[in-house]
Amino acid sequence: MEHTEKSTFKFLLPYALGLLAIRLIMDTLIKQLGLGYQGESYGSFVALFIELAIVFITIKNYKSFQNNGNLLFSEGVKIGVGLVLIMGTLFSVYIFLIHANYIDPEYQQKLVEEAIAVMTKNDPNADTSSLTKEAPNSATGLAFWILKYAFIGALGGIISAAILKTE
Repeated sequence: MEHTEKSTFKFLLPYALGLLAIRLIMDTLIKQLGLGYQGESYGSFVALFIELAIVFITIKNYKSFQNNGNLLFSEGVKIGVGLVLIMGTLFSVYIFLIHANYIDPEYQQKLVEEAIAVMTKNDPNADTSSLTKEAPNSATGLAFWILKYAFIGALGGIISAAILKTE
């Protein structure tokens, strides 16, 4: 049993690192081009579709190359969660610990200011007090993002496994 888990991790790692590279490139372009809040929103939406597509491709390849053409529903879900969880954990660590502390510590504050400007432009009486409160600590944000990626992996795994299962 232990050997299977290691080989599954070894199988997932290149896919997770490739997905991480795509996500880092997208994030870097959004930040370097100064696309701001709208760029973050659209980028997250595009990234979701890319992540789900890579989950499907990974599960399909796992079924074909690693599992002799067989796939149990539970295996597909495990592959989906594992893949996106590896990538999401690495990406979240980058965002919350590296980018937020060393690369651009003011980036989140810039997004908040942009969101406040958009809200007050649309509704001058908008309550923006929730945006100006002190931000939660990095550990809370990191945990939330990792849970978000676990959910995306589960969603992609469930959909892909339902399509590709052989049971």
